[in-house]
Amino acid sequence: MSVLQVKNLSHSYGGNTPFINDAVNDVSFTIEAGEMIGIIGHTGSGKSTLVQHLNGILKPTKGEILIDDSNIWDKPKEIRKIRSKVGLVFQYPEYQLFEETVFKDIAFGPKNMGVSGDELKKRVLDTCRLIGVKDEYLEKSPFDLSGGEKRRVAIAGVMAMRPEIIVFDEPTAGLDPQGRQEIIKVINEYRHAFNATVIIISHSMEDMAQMADKLLVMSKGEVVMFDKTEEVFKQGDKLREIGLNVPIVTRVFDRLREKGLNVPNNVFTVENAVEALKKIKAGDRNA
Repeated sequence: MSVLQVKNLSHSYGGNTPFINDAVNDVSFTIEAGEMIGIIGHTGSGKSTLVQHLNGILKPTKGEILIDDSNIWDKPKEIRKIRSKVGLVFQYPEYQLFEETVFKDIAFGPKNMGVSGDELKKRVLDTCRLIGVKDEYLEKSPFDLSGGEKRRVAIAGVMAMRPEIIVFDEPTAGLDPQGRQEIIKVINEYRHAFNATVIIISHSMEDMAQMADKLLVMSKGEVVMFDKTEEVFKQGDKLREIGLNVPIVTRVFDRLREKGLNVPNNVFTVENAVEALKKIKAGDRNA
């Protein structure tokens, strides 16, 4: 069942001026409920412009955004309802913290949706437990927290609104490997807890290999590929032509095949690589 459809979407900046820029051009795709979609593309390919249409921050120059088969701009005065359904976590969301306490910051979104009293408190506490924000932080200023903790609080503020679709723009940017894994774990836990649809922009092919069911590849404002992650990463030459690449472990296995070793062509994560090497070793023992 499709939860989101983008139909012939185009967006231009600087319309009716000599400086017009076609950031997104005739983009169409469909996302099914519960999927995790990765969006990849070089800088300036239109990724961020595209996702800002999904909850009505930007309005299409042409085309439509359909949520549950309804055009989100059919009733412009009700666009706030769409923003409750589609949550958007910007890059470096910790820079958007502003309330006096962690509790108030996480509660801000659901409170504006009309959630109040015990239900509001429960919503905040449940989200904190899901995402790993400690109860002892709730009455602290968010500005007293570490960088990774601030990001968790900022993400919790969007998750507390319980969006059916949640969009992340480079959620692991600037984090160390441990921090990256913690954020990936949080995103996966939200997805499974609420059967949410997740869309992630990332420059990290390793993150995409680990997380995404499908990849949408953009170049010069257009969609050039949209397929299962495995099928996209099998097309390394095409990705390199548009300035992208495959995960490092995939490149290693590509070189091994070039050297004449019989290794699989569908290795995209370290876990995949370990399993593949175990099978090769077991085959040697059984030879």
